[in-house]
Amino acid sequence: MPEACLNVGVLAHTAEQLGELVRLVQTAGHRASASLDSTFLKVVTELPKADAWLVASDYPENARKLLEDLDLTAIPVVYNDDGPLSEEDNVLSSVELREKRAKKLAAKLALLTRGEVQDRIEGSRARAKYLWVLAASTGGPKAISDFLDEIPAELAGVAFLYVQHIDDGTMKTLKQVVDTHSAFNVQMLDVPRVIREKTIYLVPPSMQIDLLDNGVITPLPVPWKGDYSPSIDQVIAKVARVFADRGGAIIFTGMGDDGARSSQLLHYRGGEVWVQSAGSCAVDSMPVSVQAIMQAGEEGEPAQLARKLVARHRLYALSQ
Repeated sequence: MPEACLNVGVLAHTAEQLGELVRLVQTAGHRASASLDSTFLKVVTELPKADAWLVASDYPENARKLLEDLDLTAIPVVYNDDGPLSEEDNVLSSVELREKRAKKLAAKLALLTRGEVQDRIEGSRARAKYLWVLAASTGGPKAISDFLDEIPAELAGVAFLYVQHIDDGTMKTLKQVVDTHSAFNVQMLDVPRVIREKTIYLVPPSMQIDLLDNGVITPLPVPWKGDYSPSIDQVIAKVARVFADRGGAIIFTGMGDDGARSSQLLHYRGGEVWVQSAGSCAVDSMPVSVQAIMQAGEEGEPAQLARKLVARHRLYALSQ
């Protein structure tokens, strides 16, 4: 059974979908407090109260604005994105398949609600509108320190995900370094957290992270795949999926090509990709690998990139 029974609202655009999602919520051990056709709703204020919302992933275009507005509220949102059946799923009965999907839904709701509880403990900073990945390997702590020295405490709307190739035993020292050079709040990703502005989140090397559709970031009890821990490519790909043109990545000094492939994906999704200039790197392989497959939006020394980022977001603020 879940830690607490939630009132989960359901949004879909066919009676069949609504019925199936209601049954899914109930099988997961929660109450379906409202089931509504998303095509006839125009504004978030028309929605009844709910602890969380379960939304059919193939919602029609005329419901997009409503769901985008819902994503910006403090209410957790889960998209029913199970996708096509696997070979393993094809042999399950409809009841067994629903139970399997219900377990997955229950786990998602637990992560979301724990993130909201942790967020209420941490304070009242606004949700971040923009999320930048700071990616580094060899020589990274010095480069990131120079970058953060130029980021003012009052820069609103922005959060950073710092992905550094490092071992688990050095994370405490890394946090101390970042704390010393940053005016932002610095958080380890040891529990689910809502992504808040003026915050730097340190990605752990010992376990993967997941970035959920409503802006909750959570650790996963599984190791990183591939040659790098943490994997810059995997982190940037998650930011590209969720934040798209509100996401960004800066590839700093480092050995290897981690981050190059997903930087191209982020660029295609409308996000910004910047690189540290090769001449200012301890090892230039990572930024050079990005430049080999795409044209970075900006290139410069860490402090220069920081000043450009601040100027960019101050312009965004003035235009709103």
